[in-house]
Amino acid sequence: MTKESEGGGILEKLNFNSAAALISIALGITIFALIPHQVEEPPVFFGQSSSGISPKLFPQIAAVGLIVIGIAYFFTSFRMNEPNGFLELPTSAYVNLAVAVAAMIAYVTLLLPLGYALSSALVAVAFSVYYGSRNLLGIALVGIGAPFAIYYLFTRVLSVSLPPLPWG
Repeated sequence: MTKESEGGGILEKLNFNSAAALISIALGITIFALIPHQVEEPPVFFGQSSSGISPKLFPQIAAVGLIVIGIAYFFTSFRMNEPNGFLELPTSAYVNLAVAVAAMIAYVTLLLPLGYALSSALVAVAFSVYYGSRNLLGIALVGIGAPFAIYYLFTRVLSVSLPPLPWG
């Protein structure tokens, strides 16, 4: 085997599949770490749980599954002969990704103080304007109409209990 056929270092072997595998592993670890803080145990009556199994079991299985599949996928990705597409992406792709991540962080931060409808409308309008929409009617329909339509669908049609408007 020659040095050219070895394909260089490990960074040159990374590809989109490697990134997807690493994201799967990170997501699985994050989910597993958050389970104790996000999933409540059912109330205990007379020293016994009201359900047979812990509600943490299925999220733990899913988290471990993501980690195991991610690890297998990561090592398999090195055998895939694909060019590293990340090197070919324009800078604007990374900027768009950073803007989307920042918008989602802002959305999660605004959910509690502003509520679902208002924070969803703000983020949807911001996305529309950032990505170039200048049609005010379209921005209003999507940015403002969609969150309120979804709120109505969940509360009236699906009978999901949500906080009341305007902050719901």
